[in-house]
Formats: sequence, C-alpha cells, structure tokens
Amino acid sequence: MSATTALSLGIDLGTTSTKALLLDAEGTVVAVASAHHGIDPVSDGVQVDPAVWIASARRAVAELGASIDLGRVSAIGLSGNMSAVVLVDGALDPVVPALLLADRRGADELRALDDDITARMLRQSGNLPSAVFSLSSLLWWQSRYPETLAHARAYLSAKDYLRATLTGDIATDSTDAWNALLLRPDGQWDDDLIAAVGLPRHLFPAVLSSSSTAGTVHEGAAAAFGVPLGVPVAIGAGDVAATLEGLGGIDGDEVAVALGTSAVMMAAIDPASGSGFADGAFTQHPAVDGTRFALASLLTGGLALNWLRATVGAAAIAQAPSDPDPDDPLCFLPYLAGTGSPDFDERATGALIGLTPTTSAPRMVSAALEAIAFDLADLIDRLERDRATPYRHITACGGGTNVAAWPQIIADVTGLPVRVVAQADLAAVGAAQLGWAAVGHRVRSPRAEHAVLPRPAFADAWRRRRDRFRIVRRSLLELERQPHTPDPPSQKAAS
Repeated sequence: MSATTALSLGIDLGTTSTKALLLDAEGTVVAVASAHHGIDPVSDGVQVDPAVWIASARRAVAELGASIDLGRVSAIGLSGNMSAVVLVDGALDPVVPALLLADRRGADELRALDDDITARMLRQSGNLPSAVFSLSSLLWWQSRYPETLAHARAYLSAKDYLRATLTGDIATDSTDAWNALLLRPDGQWDDDLIAAVGLPRHLFPAVLSSSSTAGTVHEGAAAAFGVPLGVPVAIGAGDVAATLEGLGGIDGDEVAVALGTSAVMMAAIDPASGSGFADGAFTQHPAVDGTRFALASLLTGGLALNWLRATVGAAAIAQAPSDPDPDDPLCFLPYLAGTGSPDFDERATGALIGLTPTTSAPRMVSAALEAIAFDLADLIDRLERDRATPYRHITACGGGTNVAAWPQIIADVTGLPVRVVAQADLAAVGAAQLGWAAVGHRVRSPRAEHAVLPRPAFADAWRRRRDRFRIVRRSLLELERQPHTPDPPSQKAAS
C-alpha cells in the first residue's frame, strides 16, 4: 500500500468513552469516532468489566469504517486510562473486574508499607505511594484475595489489555508500568522491590518502548474490528503521555493544561526537583521519550461544568463573562469529587458562596471557571519554586477550551499567554503517531493553535478575587475536616 493511502489507527480507551482516529502519513487527521462506555461504582470502589472496553472500541472503529475503508489501516497505536489494573488468565480473559484510578480500596495497604520501601519508591520514581497509582489496587488484591493474584497470568493496564485482545501478546511500556511504582530508574521492573511488597513476580509483563511493535492483529481480532489481518500494533502509552505525544511534547518553558472531565496540568521538570513531590502534591511520570514531567490533577473541571450545565442550562456556559468583578462576593468551590492536587482531600465537597438577588447563571459559571484557574495558578507558583526562570506560556487543549471565557480567565489569572490547540482527541492522535513510529515512519501532526493574551488592566481585580477565593477555600476545607459531633439529646428525650 502506498504511503499516500495508508493510515494509522489510534485508539484511546478513556474512563467513560473510547476515541478512535485515523491519521495519514502526513500527520493529518482523516476521521474521528467515539463510543461511550460506563463504569461500575460499587460501595467501596470504582471498577469495570474490561469486556465493555472492547465492545466500545469495536463500536468506535466500526463508526470509522462506515466512511473510510479500514483496509487502508497499516499500523495501530493505543492509549488508555492510567492506573487501571486488569488481571488476566492464561487465555487472556479477565479473572476479576478491572479496578480504576478512582478506586481507593488499597489505601490501608499503602499505609502499611514499610518506611524504607516508601522512601525507596520516592527515590526511584519521584512519587510517594498513593491511591492514584495501580500499586494500590495490586496490594489490595494481594491482601484480600491472594488466590486471585496467584492464579492470574499477568497484570495489564487498560491499553495493554486492548492490545492483548488484538494480538494475543502481553507487554507494557514505561508510561503505564510507572504507575505500579515498582520500576528501577532505567525503566525495568525492580525484582527486589516487587518481592519486598509481597507481589508475585510473574504478574509483571516485559517493559518495551512505547513505539515498538508488540504483535500483529490476529485472525479473530481482524474479523471483530474490521481491520486487516497482520497489521502491526505498537505498544502505545498511557493517556497523559499519549496526549503529550499528540502535542509534540512540552518544552522547559511551557505548562500544558488539558481541560476535560478533570483539569490536568503537565510541566517539564528536572528529575532532581523536590518541590511538591515529597509531599505528594505532584506526581512524576515518564514521557514517551523517557524525560519526566510533573502531573497535577484537579479531579474537576468539565465535571463542574457538566453539573452547572444540568443545573442552570447550556446557554449559561456560552454566556459566561471573562471580565472579573472584584466586588462580587460570589465564590465557587468546584470540588465535586474532592480537591485533587495539591492536597488530595477526598472529603472536600463543592460549594457556592456569596449568592445575591442579582447573581446570574452565567456569573455562576464564571465563578467555576475562575476557581479552577486559581488552583492552576497556585500549582504553577509551587512548581516555580525550584526554577531559575518562570514559565513563559501555557498550552491548553481538551473540550474545555471550547468554553470561550475559560482560556481568557486562565491567561488573566496566571499572567501567562495561553496557546489554545484546535485539535481535540490528542491522546488518540498520539497513539496513532506511535502506530506510525512502530512501522518506521515518524510523523508529527500539525499543531494549529491561537493565542489568548493576559489583560494587564484586570490584574488587580483578579488578585482581589483570588485572595477571596483562597480565604473561602481554606475556611471551608478546614470546616469539612472537623469531626462531626452529633447534637446532644434534648432534655425531653433524655427524660
């Protein structure tokens, strides 16, 4: 097949939906499709039957095939939600539901780790053990159901399970394996550390380069997905690393912000940097090229906007003003799923403070947008403690950039120009680029963007609003951390 007609198929297996995308040899996106899939929140965690991922991926690829000849697919690359734990048997079938990043059942097991082990993980990965890492779920299975781990053939991430379904081969890459906190600094498994935490060594698959080939599409998968038999499948990467790949990476003067269900901030760092890592405010992760980046997740963003859209209507989102009113008492705490970085307080809840008879629905939306901008600004300030020079600009991507006021508010609050990337679905773009790399063709998708500049005239007004937000945030979080004391029984009840 000629390079002018060949395509790379990128599949991004997200938490609640799958994106599939076709990329030509010049890096142009030819078609995009998506399919929704659910999760299964249980009383003490968040899990999913991995079979729904496969069904979702098949639907998304089939949608592409309705308009594009999938016989042109010459390579496949994969991306997937990070920290998922899929345990498979010898037939590569899941033996239990997959536990997801939001699952917190292994918190007690993490707290029981020896201090020397915790210190070693911090030295080697730059991270303290926490429930956002797949290690948490692995230790929970080992503690509660050791027979499950003993009989499982391997532990796979989300994208690794999808690739095993396509090829029958088992492997992983460092961007996903890193989340187990059991790698040596060279990116290979630390057998001594695996033994020290009591996990079976046979569970951990070979760690390969994200752009290397890990098998080809077998006959059953070719029929199920409608792609040619024998197409090479790249190892792929975790969704954040794949997003950075789709962006073309980030330089040392840049902060990248993905405005999706969660607002996620990524920044290049010096691996020796200590600010925010020893206390868990940020996590460190490897990019596809092996360099490390800092990751902060606010666990909110689009989630808060979706709540507002359902509560006050979609029109209010579009009408949200970007100009600050320093005298408006309105303050929104958008912590509908906890605070995320830097304090990861799962007890935190959302709040809307300072309502008056003149408060409008669009102004409520602006209060949510600015709250996330304030948190992002605080995180950037924290990272800059160890830098000789400040960051020079922000690159913003994701569906949240379609809210017109949001990039402007972020630019104003941080004082940094915001480069808004036009291309959505960057994790799928990055996956497709890795597919091309696996067959020896390096491609970079054009990064169309427009700049949003900070407005110095509003700097003082934003400073006043940010100061008020910090006071309200600190006060309400302290209140929610207080133990609940029930009211004493009344005199009548006591008698």
